[in-house]
This record gives sequence, structure tokens and C-alpha cells, in this order.
Amino acid sequence: MLAGERVRQARLAAGLSLRALAERADLSATAISKYETGKMRPGPGALARIADALGLAMEYFSRPVSVALECPAYRSTATMRVKTRAAVENEAKEMLERAFALDSVFGGRRGPQVRLRPMPVARVEDAEKAATRLRRDWNLGTDPIANLTETLEARGAKVILVDERPGFDGFSCWANGTVPVVISRKSIPGDRQRFNLAHELGHLLLKPDDSVDQEKAAYRFAGAFLIPKEAVLDALGKHRTSISLEELGYLKHAYGASMQAWLHRARELGVITQALYVRYRRQFNAMRWRTQEPGRQVLPERSSRFPRLLEQALAEKLITPARAAQLSGRIPRPSMPRPSPEQMREAAEAASRLYETDAELTEPTHLNVEDAIDD
Repeated sequence: MLAGERVRQARLAAGLSLRALAERADLSATAISKYETGKMRPGPGALARIADALGLAMEYFSRPVSVALECPAYRSTATMRVKTRAAVENEAKEMLERAFALDSVFGGRRGPQVRLRPMPVARVEDAEKAATRLRRDWNLGTDPIANLTETLEARGAKVILVDERPGFDGFSCWANGTVPVVISRKSIPGDRQRFNLAHELGHLLLKPDDSVDQEKAAYRFAGAFLIPKEAVLDALGKHRTSISLEELGYLKHAYGASMQAWLHRARELGVITQALYVRYRRQFNAMRWRTQEPGRQVLPERSSRFPRLLEQALAEKLITPARAAQLSGRIPRPSMPRPSPEQMREAAEAASRLYETDAELTEPTHLNVEDAIDD
């Protein structure tokens, strides 16, 4: 039964239908369906075909299922499909299993636990207080957060970056009921990625009343967490009648938050009027800057925690190189046998004969630059 559960998880993570996996693995869709439902047990040959079709190591199918996700809130669009949600969740589960397995090498989860005290939200503005409190609880002050991904993982949360899928930006959940998990797309500008993570963190922290729009509250939390009120007033002042693109670009890179996020914060805090904010919004729409802002982009974030712990486990000989390959998601490949001295000598002689035969092809060609320009 375990192998069947694994086949289903891997298929969904890859976003494949039963028929699509069957074609890749040269098996029948009926057989794969029976594997997944436990009506049939796949043999070694069938598992090997499925593993090869999905790019997985065979050990994946015997690994215990150790992650259960509870995802209370999705950030989705009208194009989000059940298939997309299943693919993201199962990809996240596989990555979390490897992260938890590496943690177990060191005797369990390392570093301080994330403390997320639920924050009741009676109105959207209460999300601002929640962001301020979390910064205080985590000793972040009001300075820019240099790497939000590292900040979250240093406190025991898990940050998962998944491939782009239709209608998906990010979501948050609890793994095994206790571990906060925030998930975002890969390959998007860093400011957008950071806002996604802060937004999903807000979904885990905030407990809005039924009358409060959850998305608006999470947006307010994300803006206040990335750009505290004190930072806005210090950088922009209490009242502005104009803000240049150059100024917004500087602030964007200083805080890792988009120009639009800064304009939104300025409006929320009364630094600019609603009319001025609308004018800037129209400019961004007209110039098509909503998804690709002008100027240099903020680079996406990556966490060094997993690869660093993996190297530490290898250095301390807590795991073998083969196990390290499995934990990193790579498929261990048998190394090619070293050629014998006789084989190396024969290869060198063959290369020498080839060079003599094609000597005219190896002569350097002298190009007259002036002739090339004329041509």
C-alpha cells in the first residue's frame, strides 16, 4: 500500500494524469490506478519504470509518508484548479519530507521554534498591529529584512519554492499540525516573492472576524511587516505631493519591496492622498509596469539552510554520499568504471591518427578584418 500512495503523490506532484504517466512508463492506466488504490502491488520492474518516468530514485517509493498538510487559506485566482492544488501540495510534501529527514539526522528540528500567537482582527487595520508585534517578538526592529526566507527558516518555519503553475502564486499551511509552511512560486522577481511569503505568513497568524476580508488583512500585514510604519515616515516624511520613480527604485531595493508596495503603504499611512495614489496606479497600468516594474529587478531569494546542513552532515560523516544525493532530490547514478591503462593508450593513439588525417581542418584560419567588414 505504501508504494501505491507514493506513486499517487509523485504523479500528482508532476501534474500528470493516470494516462499521461502510463504512456511515459509504458504501463496501462488501469494498472497504475490499481497501484494507487492498493488493489494491486507494483513489482520492482513496474516501480522502476514509474521511477524513471518521473525522474525519481527507487528509494522514494519505500520512504514512509511522514507529512500531512493542513492548508487553511489559499491565495488563488479564478484559474486555480483542483489539479493545480494537488500538484503544489504533493510537491511541497516531497520537499518537506526531505527537509524533515535531514533535520532528524541532527536529532530533530534545529533552531528556535516559530512562535505565532494568533492575532484577532476585528478590522483590517488590526493587521498592522500584528505585523508590528511579530517584528518585536522576533527582535527585527524596523530595519529592512535582508533575507526573509532565511529569517523564517532560522525560526523553524519551512519555506518551499515550487515551479510555476497556472493560477498559483502562494499559499500557507501547517505541516503535521505544528510546523508553519509558506510556499511561493520560483522564478519571479524577489520583491514579489518576498511579498508572497509575508502575505502567506499573515494568513497563518491572523484570525479575522467574519466581517473582515481575509485577503485585505493579509495584504495589510505583508506591507507592514516588510515596510514598517516608522520606515515609511522616515523615508518619505509625513506628507508628500509627489514621489519620483528614482526614489521609489531606491526604496524598493533597500527594503526588497516593490514600488507599488511603497505607494500602497504611503496611501495607507496618509503620506499621499487617494487621488495621488490612483494617478500613480494609472501610470503603472498604462506603462504595463504592474508585473514588470522599470529598472533593475530585485533578485529572488534562496535559503542556504538545507544545503549547509547537508554539507555539515556529510563532513561529520552522519550520512553517506548516496544518502545525501537522495535527500537533495538527486538520483544516485553509478559512476563509470575507470578505463584501464591499455584503454587509455588505445584512445590516445586513435586521437593522434585522427589529428594526422584531418590536419588541414585544424589549421587556423586567418580572417582579413577589412574584407569581413566590406562583405
